Amino acid sequence: MTPLNRRRFLKTITLTPISLSLFPGSVNAMDCKIEHPFMPPQKQYHGQCPVCGMVRPMWARTWIRFDPCQGVGQVCSFHCLADWIMKTGQSPTNILLTVYHSPERMIPADKAVIVLGSAAAGTMSPISKIVFDERVKAIEFAEHCGGDLIDFPKALETAKLSLVKENKMITSRRLKKGKIVEPAKTDECPVCNMFPARYPYGKCQIQTQKGKAIHFCSTQCLFAFMGKQSLYIDTPVIPFLIWVVDQNSGMWISGPAAFYVIGSSKVFGPMGYEAFPFNSMKDAVQFAAENGGNAVDYKAVAIEKIVPKWRYQGKPSEPPRD
Repeated sequence: MTPLNRRRFLKTITLTPISLSLFPGSVNAMDCKIEHPFMPPQKQYHGQCPVCGMVRPMWARTWIRFDPCQGVGQVCSFHCLADWIMKTGQSPTNILLTVYHSPERMIPADKAVIVLGSAAAGTMSPISKIVFDERVKAIEFAEHCGGDLIDFPKALETAKLSLVKENKMITSRRLKKGKIVEPAKTDECPVCNMFPARYPYGKCQIQTQKGKAIHFCSTQCLFAFMGKQSLYIDTPVIPFLIWVVDQNSGMWISGPAAFYVIGSSKVFGPMGYEAFPFNSMKDAVQFAAENGGNAVDYKAVAIEKIVPKWRYQGKPSEPPRD
């Protein structure tokens, strides 16, 4: 076999991570599996992905920034960028991608060369998308580590196509690892003392930086707690992850990345007035059109906007009675 044909053969058998297990001697694993995520976290990087809750100090190699879109201007990965586009129905502008091997650098998306499906670890997806600033570097990496060279639009389209399947797997993994904790029958809401497990579409939770889950029966109680913790607990906590339930699918979704309908006078939740969470702005707008209220993003929600004339009395608010 000539050197040229041998090189083509090696490139062919290393196109996917699966082929690496079949031909373990064909690549140098140390060249392909660079530290990702960073352990320990690299404190010079700052930011948290609102879509999934992951932090830049760990996931800096795949970080993405863009002009604020519905209140969000950064995500951890192509997966979460695709997710945010699907949620908002909008396309972010001035997108910057992190150069994978130089995470301190970011380049315009249209200047990037991306290796799809190499042996390197992905973020939020088993199909990695490794960003390079030079085509020659990307070619060399793909020859050693597998994958195909693509541009940004193709990488984003690939992320969109796998989004639904990956989100189901991610939610299942979060539940197994305790990143999301289903409320036990005996868990009580700290605001109203009701049992969140009895309200599958109302339940929501805060996970603290120390890994403790605080369960709520409803978004009214969640945002009441967020508004003034001292009414309900002696020692305030710092929320790290916030999970709510999508009103259409019943699936857990990120609270900061959800869209809410507030002010509905036709539909009430476990505590009466609620901020009804949805996985997309389109779904929230449709619900508001049918049931009244306004569709807003997470940053626009506050207990005073959910409950008319809220005065922080630490008591639940009942809906109007006939």
